[in-house]
Amino acid sequence: MERATADIIPDCLIDKIVSYLSFDKAAQTSILSKAWLLAWLIHPNLIFSIHYYKDMNIVNKIMERYRDGKIPIDKFTFSILMSGSREVFLVIDKWLGIAVQNGVKDVVCTGFFRTLYPFPILTSKSLRELVLTDCDLMHLSSSSSHGVNCDSLEKLSLSGVRLDDNMLQTLLSSCPLIVNFVVEDCIGLENIELLRLQKIRSVSIRTKRNRYVKIHAPTLEHLFCFGALKDPPTLDIAECPNLKSLELSRVKIYIMRSTGKIWNWTTEFVPPK
Repeated sequence: MERATADIIPDCLIDKIVSYLSFDKAAQTSILSKAWLLAWLIHPNLIFSIHYYKDMNIVNKIMERYRDGKIPIDKFTFSILMSGSREVFLVIDKWLGIAVQNGVKDVVCTGFFRTLYPFPILTSKSLRELVLTDCDLMHLSSSSSHGVNCDSLEKLSLSGVRLDDNMLQTLLSSCPLIVNFVVEDCIGLENIELLRLQKIRSVSIRTKRNRYVKIHAPTLEHLFCFGALKDPPTLDIAECPNLKSLELSRVKIYIMRSTGKIWNWTTEFVPPK
């Protein structure tokens, strides 16, 4: 009886299987056969954790191979667990440029620098998800909005990001199709206003300071807002007829805008569905 091997699987099916595996797991399959190795070499989801300069050199070679081979990239995830410098930032900018050029859909960037990574605004028609942690957008506030174009972006998540109110509004106005918005403990942000987002369905806000949060979103279905006990944020919410779930903890709420009445809400509230 003929023994079944990994080689009897059609190449197109191998490519599909590998695309569903993590980058590390896919690397393990590369020893099975040449077909599996080739499938790993064009894996669409790139996930890197960089601790040392030698790691950067390895990632740089991989990204250059994707650039030269015009290999599609669906998801580009990387975390930097080392000190930042201008040289390091320029290399990361290069990687992001390659990812955008190769049609990246999801970008997840986590930086743990002594100096926050000055993340560049990406001009992309294919980007669906942008998740930033410990990055800096403040340097973009004084620049024009030219080149800010993420028409297809559906999820924007900002955690520990440095930006101001103007930059936030520039981002939101350039991403009209946002469905899911997350903002957590951002530096320099005083007000969070969500007023003209036509597709927004889910909003999650965490803050340790008294920020003014204003949300007027007819399409909104899920809202989570968590503040600090000593310095809670003020929530002004209206025109949300489709709201299905509401979770609030340690926030001030405008109940009657005409009288300016404010309630302190210090317990979690989840209405029945």
